[in-house]
Amino acid sequence: MTEKDIIELGFKIQHETTESSGYSEDWYYYTLDIGDICLITSDNEEAIKEGWYVSIFDYETCVIKSLFDLKTLISILKINTPLT
Repeated sequence: MTEKDIIELGFKIQHETTESSGYSEDWYYYTLDIGDICLITSDNEEAIKEGWYVSIFDYETCVIKSLFDLKTLISILKINTPLT
């Protein structure tokens, strides 16, 4: 899965600065909210080492690395999430 794929699926970039995070460099990741479920990507530094992946916020043990699987999950969530 590429960063371009993530952007095309509607994920929004979340920038973190050294001041806000306490890390030595600025970094970023992406999120996509569907109802009250937040999908969150690896950060740009993790992506360099392991590639981009997505998990459900607060459920990081479920890691989605396949673009096909991510598209399927997003479709299922959108179909079954009432409009707010």
